[in-house]
Amino acid sequence: MPFSLGTAKAASGRVSYGTYRLFDQPTGGVEELPIVIAQGNPRGPTFWLTAGIHGNEHAGLQVLHQLISRELARQLHGTIVCIPALNPAGLRTMKRESYYHRGDPNRLFPDGKPNRGRDPDIDPPSVLEQAYTRLFKEIQASADYWIDLHNTWTGSVSMVFRDRVYYRDDGTAAANKAARAEADKLDQRIGEMCRAYGHSVLSEMASEAYFDDRLHRSTTGAAVNAARIPGLTMELGTGHMPDPAIVQASLVGLKNVLRWAEMLNGSPEPISGIKVVDLGYRCRRRSTPRLSVSCIVRHLVDAGDIVRKGDPIAELRDIWGRPVGEKILRSEYDGWIMGRTHGIVHHKGCEVCGMGVRDDLPTVLPYPAGYFHS
Repeated sequence: MPFSLGTAKAASGRVSYGTYRLFDQPTGGVEELPIVIAQGNPRGPTFWLTAGIHGNEHAGLQVLHQLISRELARQLHGTIVCIPALNPAGLRTMKRESYYHRGDPNRLFPDGKPNRGRDPDIDPPSVLEQAYTRLFKEIQASADYWIDLHNTWTGSVSMVFRDRVYYRDDGTAAANKAARAEADKLDQRIGEMCRAYGHSVLSEMASEAYFDDRLHRSTTGAAVNAARIPGLTMELGTGHMPDPAIVQASLVGLKNVLRWAEMLNGSPEPISGIKVVDLGYRCRRRSTPRLSVSCIVRHLVDAGDIVRKGDPIAELRDIWGRPVGEKILRSEYDGWIMGRTHGIVHHKGCEVCGMGVRDDLPTVLPYPAGYFHS
């Protein structure tokens, strides 16, 4: 059967446009997602590309607009399903969140647990969560790969966040071995996607922090761990005003991933115009260092800098300009600077930077004990 999503219907060698119905508005009208489908030879893989689940992150929108063209469709072996604005309400209001849901919209995707019915004493899912659950079923049924495009802080490095792969370890020895083998295979494919994209790479947090922050219910967290689809989160630096160099480097990286997936012919193109950090070992992201006093900071490092434990990160002063606290905030780790958090006025306990630090933890792990029964 020919592929379609909402009102967009794929056609070989063409780019098709349409909308996907999210829900009815109580004031009349419908909230819809924009859908673009580029299809070449329909017998190839299906690759989902999404952006804008945080409405104030705009670089991904520009990348997808530049990527999808009729020329690309003619060259494709397979189908690209593109949603350039997963959160249209946030895009309209320039807000991270949607006014249809209180909280981060990138924590609303399925967690892989069995449905146990609704507790009448607990509020039901928001209309946005219900709509994303329906959309996720479409993704799960059709996607061979999924990349979701985001932004981090102003001036930050363009980088990839790679989810760890979790597997069930609560059956027989043979079942556990098979589950681990399947997870290892998925993790290998994710690693290959990272290398094909060619930007700086960071692993996500490990078990406790990952589940506490509900990252397993993010777009790619759900793709990897609920749907078992190779997926990645791309963080494209500055959000409100996209960096043209990062947009171009992401465009090249996505085409390289399509070549890796055997959806485009040709050799990989080099990534240029951006900092790509590779320390020779795996790194994970961490919000560090944090302040021991409320103060004004003057950053002493830039995004992409490589630092050693003890290196100066920021100068600390009070509002009158006098040194406070330890005067100089220093790195707690060897690693590299992902980016500097927004602003210079911070309270005690706030992080000043995001860092990539050595990741000695496995990229494949069993689910926490009791996860599927909680």
